[in-house]
Amino acid sequence: MFETYLGTDAGVVRLTTSGMEPLGLDDQRISAVYALRDARGDTVILAGSYGNGLFRSSDGGRTWAPVDGGMTAPAARTITPDPTRPGALLCGTEPGRIFRSLDDGSTWEELAGIRDLTGYEEWFLPYSPRAGAVRNIYSPPGESQRLLASVEVGGLIESRDGGVTWAYVDVGPDHDIHHIGGHPSDPRILYASLGYAALKSQPRGDGAPQYGGIARSRDGGATWTKVETDYTRATIVPPARPDLLLAGPAPHVGRMGRIVVSVDEGDTWEPAGDGIETPMEDMVELFLAAPDDTVWAICSGGRLLRAEPADPGAWHWRSALPADFKAKVEAACFLAG
Repeated sequence: MFETYLGTDAGVVRLTTSGMEPLGLDDQRISAVYALRDARGDTVILAGSYGNGLFRSSDGGRTWAPVDGGMTAPAARTITPDPTRPGALLCGTEPGRIFRSLDDGSTWEELAGIRDLTGYEEWFLPYSPRAGAVRNIYSPPGESQRLLASVEVGGLIESRDGGVTWAYVDVGPDHDIHHIGGHPSDPRILYASLGYAALKSQPRGDGAPQYGGIARSRDGGATWTKVETDYTRATIVPPARPDLLLAGPAPHVGRMGRIVVSVDEGDTWEPAGDGIETPMEDMVELFLAAPDDTVWAICSGGRLLRAEPADPGAWHWRSALPADFKAKVEAACFLAG
């Protein structure tokens, strides 16, 4: 059993077996959400807005308070457990920064070493005045002090000392990194989802490198190979099917997407979009693995899809939302019962 919490363009919602339960902040666009149980067993929910900072509820969403302590970025893009420190949390933000909390999200401290990176001042976003966005944070299995973070548009960055110091990981010419992930048991296999944007110092136009797609590394990030060239925001190796790679590329930003699957780490692909139209009206923004081994897909148009893990070609997607639900989903998290 688990609970599902959604961040939407109209606040936080809990998805139940009987429908949707609004939990407040309905005047906020919630772009990141995370739920946990505190030492007393109470449900704590963190809701990161897109522009008005972070909100926290210590009573399962009945009441909310803004989080002021140390959280200086206005827009949250991801909230996740810190794999380098048991019990800690990390929040990736826009502008491109990462913050850590040691007290269930009540207070935060910036991992300031990111701002020491050469070229940090060049990070940008095509759709926002803020400088770059940390879209997700990943730690390869067995590498307890290594953090990888995707920066749109800034590059793939890593820390090997638990977030104190940072360096770039060279993913060829691409710096528009939407997601970094990998194999659940092999730290050598990594996948970076790539957009079409380029830093202003990079070449554009005739003769410029081809940006975007999916890059694969089989040596922990030392070298990379492009295995897809269409704009991509989401890939996942389903924990219940580690022999597969799911991806959601699209030829155009935010539209005409598809869901595909690979049995050979991206060398070849086949359709995995049964149950939805192809091309899609939008595209997959993020894949999430649920505690029951299902895979969920947040779409750029606000849809939320789910599918049982299956053999290649047998993935069948259906909406996880009631038919009358009007809000657009931007984030989701699961809390085990």
